[in-house]
Amino acid sequence: MRLPKFEYFEPKEINEAVSILQNEPAARILAGGTDLLVNMKHRVECPPVVVNIKRLAGLDYIRQNNGDFRIGALTPLKRLCAPGPVKENLPGLARAAAAVGSYHHQVMGTIGGNVCQQNRCKYYNQSQWWRSSRPTCYKAGGEICHVLNKKETCYSTYCGDLAPALLALNAAIRVAGKDGEREISLREFFTGDGKIPHVLKPSEILTEILIPGEAAAGDLIYVKYANRESIDFPVVGVAFWASSEGREYRVAYTAVDRQPVRGLDIEACLQGRDLSDENLDEACDLAAKAARPVNTSIYSASHKRQMMGVLLRSAAEKARGSANE
Repeated sequence: MRLPKFEYFEPKEINEAVSILQNEPAARILAGGTDLLVNMKHRVECPPVVVNIKRLAGLDYIRQNNGDFRIGALTPLKRLCAPGPVKENLPGLARAAAAVGSYHHQVMGTIGGNVCQQNRCKYYNQSQWWRSSRPTCYKAGGEICHVLNKKETCYSTYCGDLAPALLALNAAIRVAGKDGEREISLREFFTGDGKIPHVLKPSEILTEILIPGEAAAGDLIYVKYANRESIDFPVVGVAFWASSEGREYRVAYTAVDRQPVRGLDIEACLQGRDLSDENLDEACDLAAKAARPVNTSIYSASHKRQMMGVLLRSAAEKARGSANE
């Protein structure tokens, strides 16, 4: 498949990139390209302008500052998996990065691009020929969402692997735009709108991921259920963080709703308690209610709800095993 025609920019500095985006509000940002270029070839996204930020100076780094972790948005996923501060202090995040696609996806893809990826749906992520058999869906520029047959709404699903892990680590992000820089909690970054999945303004660029140092005081487990785990997006994914001391837990899901979801009721159920089979039974019963999956893939919503409990138990048991070692 060939790409559609577009105007191309490759800025070297953040201010230059922001200026281009401000003048070209319909432009799309290109980082690794593993998401955008595929969508462009399928003609579900045909931006008139593409701004390649891969050459921006100073956005590929992993640093520790007063115990906190700072990761540049253009840091390749493969670097997160390699020996270094992330693998040593946040091995669960390294494992989540290793769960993304294939080796080539991890080399090309970036942490910022993975967080900002577009939502997915069986009616959207198809070739132009396939989609021509029915009216254009709302996400691709039409009027109706074929998932629930509703107008002017989009029920596509967020399927990124790193977002749930970062949510469970209480991460935040920094973005740069025409009004300067701002910091946003990752929980506030996602909109829950399938068509516009995050809050970035047209002239803004995600520049940094911030992870508090206290996250390293717990064990993060990421479990992914996929048709082909080495290649595919998750059917369901869960990140489970357990404090090594205070019986504190955090749970986040991906591929089950229009945004990555924190399992707040599950967390409340487990707080202050040990991970006994009885307590896990109670928590897993709540898992199916943590999100609202719909039929955006070949897997039914009921199957996804069932797997949310199954994966939660698997992740919690791995965390329990790590604590007992």
